[in-house]
Amino acid sequence: EIDFDKENPNSADKVYREYAIQKNYKPLNIDENQYEKLKIPICNEQLSSLVVKSTLNAINYYSSLQVEDGHWPGDYGGPLFLLPGAVITAYITKFDFTEEQKYQMIKYLFNHQLSDGGWGTHIENKSTMFGTVLNYISLRLLGIQFNDQRIQNAYDFIQREGGAMYAPSWAKFWLCVLGVMPWEGVNSLFPELWLLPECLPVHPSRYWCHCRMVYLPMSYVYAKKIVGEISPLIKQLRNELYVDKYENINFSKHRNSISSLDLYSPQTSLLKILNFLTNTYEHIYNRKLRNKASEFLLSYIEAEDEHTNYIDIGPVNKFINMLSVWYSKGRQSKQFELHLNRVNDYLWLSEDGMKIQGYNGSQLWDTAFSIQAILETGLTDLYKNCLYSSYSYLDISQVLEDVRDNVKYYRHISKGGWPFSTRDHGWPITDCTAEGVKTTLLVHEQLFNCPRTITYDRLEYAINFILSTQNKDGGWASYELKRSDSWIEWLNPAEVFKGIMIDYSYVECTSACIQALSKFRSKIHFPNHRREEINVAIDRGIEFIKKSQRSDGSWYGSWAVCFTYGTWFGIEGLISGGESIESNEIKKAVEFLVSKQNFDGGWGESYLSCVYKSYINHKQSQVVNTAWALLSLMSAKADQIVIRKGIQFLINKQSSNGDWNQQGITGVFNGNCMISYTNYRNIFPIWALGRFIKNNYIRQ
Repeated sequence: EIDFDKENPNSADKVYREYAIQKNYKPLNIDENQYEKLKIPICNEQLSSLVVKSTLNAINYYSSLQVEDGHWPGDYGGPLFLLPGAVITAYITKFDFTEEQKYQMIKYLFNHQLSDGGWGTHIENKSTMFGTVLNYISLRLLGIQFNDQRIQNAYDFIQREGGAMYAPSWAKFWLCVLGVMPWEGVNSLFPELWLLPECLPVHPSRYWCHCRMVYLPMSYVYAKKIVGEISPLIKQLRNELYVDKYENINFSKHRNSISSLDLYSPQTSLLKILNFLTNTYEHIYNRKLRNKASEFLLSYIEAEDEHTNYIDIGPVNKFINMLSVWYSKGRQSKQFELHLNRVNDYLWLSEDGMKIQGYNGSQLWDTAFSIQAILETGLTDLYKNCLYSSYSYLDISQVLEDVRDNVKYYRHISKGGWPFSTRDHGWPITDCTAEGVKTTLLVHEQLFNCPRTITYDRLEYAINFILSTQNKDGGWASYELKRSDSWIEWLNPAEVFKGIMIDYSYVECTSACIQALSKFRSKIHFPNHRREEINVAIDRGIEFIKKSQRSDGSWYGSWAVCFTYGTWFGIEGLISGGESIESNEIKKAVEFLVSKQNFDGGWGESYLSCVYKSYINHKQSQVVNTAWALLSLMSAKADQIVIRKGIQFLINKQSSNGDWNQQGITGVFNGNCMISYTNYRNIFPIWALGRFIKNNYIRQ
């Protein structure tokens, strides 16, 4: 047992890290007299000298966390509505987690229970009905008795909030599947929508892929009204989850009921009208059309399973797909077994317990950033083996072919792209591909003896993928092109998330793609490969970044917390695309960052910045926010006094073994849900320190 500090709900990833350190870590024994021989920068200035020692210590620690295939594992948990989907699916389909896994899941859920008895939507959130209802159910299904005081506290919370009918629609979906709410309690998912002409802007093929792939199996389950066995425990839950007796509740009147604790994206008038029409249709639906829709939905589910080797795009659709396969193919089917084989891909054990991650990991993403951070330090000779190994991971992770029937199943081209996690997962992403290209070119440039297994033609395929994903507004979205207009967001049925309906252009994705295209353009090996198209794409991307800048000089970060992150990408994208550091945009961005520096030299943002889209200070300066701000300011050649204060903050916060303590949560998606990146606390301080060494060594 490893202690979990409940004062900070973010795990420090102690289980994996203590194992890796025990196995791989060796204390750093390098004397300054050895610097010249080992090609370590010799700095006369005191702070620069301290930074070199700090960086050596940091990389020595962080490299010991690397695994044999070259990537850095890490905790990618945070959302508290993911584990319940796995637990409910296991209960219905009768597959068992091991006793140790169940013990650790229970530990995880109780570790994140709040003092009012509830759970948040994510680990830093206040209590919500989304988190509380689903995690209460999970604990009961995992064997915790009703008379347990912690369960009683959660029961009291649910009762105070009016009962489970005030949970949001995603929670109600799972209640219906489990049999603790009738299907009349949710709005129609209108499976026939998938049969409408694909040219219509509301056709699901035009949705953002994560939204599309969640509502795909949800629609199938709804079409078949799948419900698990009504066991004695389910009957008990029916009595526990509501204020009134289950038999007396008119659930259809509560389809739109939701607690104020959860409401983030209220239903629009248009959605309410459409819900009324589709709910009415449920009384008269055409059975042939329903069956035809169900057949297509099932074929699409099977294609998604095949395309991703049964991992699926994320954990939400993973377990609903699994439920669909159990119902349609049977518990003993080959497809269900293949699903079972990939359940562990989503499990992660930290000192707070066992969780379901928000993806099957962030392997490629973390590895690409890790390589760039280490290369920036100039200490490549010292860490060649580490870099060779991580380059190998880039090599094995690139997607080298398009998926089967990609047009039929609305998939963008995949060939040449890099995914967020693994090649088995297989969904390529714009910024992951961009970081893959940029990192590969940097390795080829700086590690002369590294085998160039990522060939020129593979890099050209990656550039083709990047160019194919630029939107009409000049920006880049995450996975695919923006396929419909922004008004489609009026139909967003998920009350707890915003911006889920289409794939919008993001400053982070746009900046990453500009940086990759600029780096590619600068290489003599690719003098003619789509040169004019690349030039135009970069110019259009720069215009998008400029238009996205806020009046205070910042950029909103859609994928991490928050304005320090978005502004880092904004500045890097503009500079790499050829923008002068004297431009108004970069000057304003620098002024913004400088204005947010704290007295101790650091920067610190609360996750609430993402929720409210306004800079909100964290209670303490954060090493990750500080590193992002410093990387931006050093690129923009900002005031050295500001930079040096920030660098000193990073050094002061470093532990003696080279690590930094885990602080606040750093990742976000859809505005309102946070997610963990435990490796960020190492990657970005190393990167910032490395850039400081490089800049000051060159100056010296």
